[in-house]
Amino acid sequence: MAASNLPYMKTDPKIIFFTDFDGTITLEDSNDAMIDNLGYGRDKRREGNLAVLEGTMSFRDSFRDMLDSIKTPYNECIEYLKKNMKLDPYFVEFYHWSRENNVPIVVLSSGMIPVISALFEALLGGKPDDHLYIVANEVESRDGKDINSEGGWKIKYHDDSHFGHDKSLEIKPYAALPDNERPTLLYAGDGVSDLSAAAETDLLFAKKGKDLVTFCERQGVPFTLFESWESILATTKDILAGKVSVKKVRAGVQLAIFASFVTLLVVVLDNRFRVLPASIHGHLPSHYNGLVVTDVTVVTCSSVNVFSSCKPNPQTAWSQVEKDLYLRTGWTSSAFVRFERKKEEELLASDQVVIDLKISRLVPEYSDKPEDEKETWEQRPGGIWLKRTAKRHASDSQKAITAVDVLFGADAVDPRIGWEVKDTPLLLDSRTEALEARISVRRGDPTKTKKPVPRINENGRFKIMQLADLHLSTGLGACRDPVPAESVAGQKCEADPRTLEFVERLLDEEQPDMVVLSGDQVNGETAKDAQSALFKSVKLLVDRKIPYAAIFGNHDDEGDLSRLELMTILEDLPYSLSMAGPEEVDGVGNYYVEVLGRGSTQHSALTLYLLDSHSYSPDERQFRGYDWIKPTQIHWFKNTAHSLRSKHHEYTHMHMNMAFIHIPVPEYRDSRNYYRGNWSEAPTAPGFNSGFKDAMEEEGILFVSCGHDHVNDYCMLNRDHEEKPSLWMCYGGGVGFGGYGGYGGYVRRVRFYDFDMNPGRVMTYKRLEHGETEARIDEMMIIDGGTVKGPDPEL
Repeated sequence: MAASNLPYMKTDPKIIFFTDFDGTITLEDSNDAMIDNLGYGRDKRREGNLAVLEGTMSFRDSFRDMLDSIKTPYNECIEYLKKNMKLDPYFVEFYHWSRENNVPIVVLSSGMIPVISALFEALLGGKPDDHLYIVANEVESRDGKDINSEGGWKIKYHDDSHFGHDKSLEIKPYAALPDNERPTLLYAGDGVSDLSAAAETDLLFAKKGKDLVTFCERQGVPFTLFESWESILATTKDILAGKVSVKKVRAGVQLAIFASFVTLLVVVLDNRFRVLPASIHGHLPSHYNGLVVTDVTVVTCSSVNVFSSCKPNPQTAWSQVEKDLYLRTGWTSSAFVRFERKKEEELLASDQVVIDLKISRLVPEYSDKPEDEKETWEQRPGGIWLKRTAKRHASDSQKAITAVDVLFGADAVDPRIGWEVKDTPLLLDSRTEALEARISVRRGDPTKTKKPVPRINENGRFKIMQLADLHLSTGLGACRDPVPAESVAGQKCEADPRTLEFVERLLDEEQPDMVVLSGDQVNGETAKDAQSALFKSVKLLVDRKIPYAAIFGNHDDEGDLSRLELMTILEDLPYSLSMAGPEEVDGVGNYYVEVLGRGSTQHSALTLYLLDSHSYSPDERQFRGYDWIKPTQIHWFKNTAHSLRSKHHEYTHMHMNMAFIHIPVPEYRDSRNYYRGNWSEAPTAPGFNSGFKDAMEEEGILFVSCGHDHVNDYCMLNRDHEEKPSLWMCYGGGVGFGGYGGYGGYVRRVRFYDFDMNPGRVMTYKRLEHGETEARIDEMMIIDGGTVKGPDPEL
């Protein structure tokens, strides 16, 4: 066929980029998501994938079987995917670049055209331009039913091939063109159905950790590994510019594979036979240069026994987790976990590296793997069992335990990367068992965490979830004023599990892009180990890779950790945007977060100012109650806003500012203002007005949101001297069952802020733990066109 008759050649491109869709352009596979959540589940799907890889079942039959397990109406499937799917953020940049540089994108998918089209339209913010083509399967009625009825649809395959859609058929006419007419053909994919197509192209990009890589390695097919479209874009740019040829890219990949093989061989030989001197081994990528644990034990001490010491000998390599296992409840006795740590070069012939730790009354069961049973279990106090090894370079192993910590509670969790909490509490005595003192261990080289960069989604949307007053304890916590008293009949209310179950449900249903923890995450009075409570407040967010920013309330530092100590922990946790802020400014946690605009822009679309509203009044005689935003904070806020203003003006789209505090400003008390929502208790704002509300209005803050007064959840509109809407002042509403409720049957709730940057709108609403759990309570538009909007007349 002549080049002029081929559809993707009509603009005479130098490159045509063919690509898979699911799991390649999207971060997750939409078909997998439907099967796992709407069909027969992940385990059966993985069984089907394995059968295809092993050749015992065709992809066509396996995939049809998976999709047939989905009975949800087709339109509801699409809506589910639109809420849950996200594009690789760098694909959006590639999409715009390819349009500007005449590089057609041809999506060859084993999925279905209506799904792909709907997702592109939703996630790109509109119908794709005509340089993007979709070739995929269709959907058809099952037994004459409406496809939008239950069990009413099935996949209609593109062709009769093994895969149901032989992607290579679309590429072959282009691959067969004469050399003087043929463009460079590139392909990106992640699954086995991409292999036939990749064989027809000049360069294959295979996604790291996916089945296509496994299959290519088994079959000896050359490929270039990618993790995101960032590297694909860079390579494609270089090929188009003539900086590199496809042959050179392939050669570079092959050379890298060869070099990796040689390096791996040397490392393996060194581990077994000491072929490298220590000075060279120390510079290998596999070498861990830090401390490894060589022993762990529990010690008890008494304040009345002069021969008993509660501190390890500083002349030894022993350290101590500075947490009393009795949580300071013993009259005279204390107990601590101690561990010995050394660097590899400090290890003696008698030293052994701890590679496993378990808590048990009996000797732990042995593994089924013979290689794991070369070392025996050694007993230590408190039910601790250690497995240690003297194997050469054991400190480099990812099995090696490199740090030890102690957490408390049956619900203890550890959000730090590489850490795991042991299932069984220490068995020292009845007190440690009752307090559920648990060891948490870190294995291998600690992972460095990068601060996330929040960004507006490609459809122009961004959602913030405000978690106000979680009031988490050390341990399960006691419920205060729960409504209803039992969420499940006959099941006793446990504060923290019920709070976190509520939060988890909303995280999964609402899919927020960012979470603001607006204070009193920790209920200091019942948090004898504040770290354990703080970890619970963020674990659900870390598991879902959701960025979050935190400030403190008046209860957070009433446990065993100060504000600065709590913030030091938060700053190092995964996905945390939290910062202590400038030392010269009063308080801990005065900082701002920039949410970048959509696409690849480095300009900010949203700025969130977060300020520490402190705790109790420093002058109870004159100003009873609570503290206020200080002059140094207002000065910092105004200077920061001024310094950012010119940069924000460079952004070609709309920019919006907002603020979060814990304790409300005094203007929340003004009952003359319009408000919507529950005003169930007197606002406990400070008695002294430091002028922060005026400062926010002067610097263009559109809304401020606080917590503190649990049963208030209203949004109040302030107006300027011309009676124009100038600032919304909102409450988040109390979330946690460990804090007070009451006041006429108050149901716990969470506030959301849903931004649509296209018209510059912000909608806000609340979701309830009980009752109208699906409803958006008091939903209203508070910002329109990037300015504060007054209430609609009917409201």
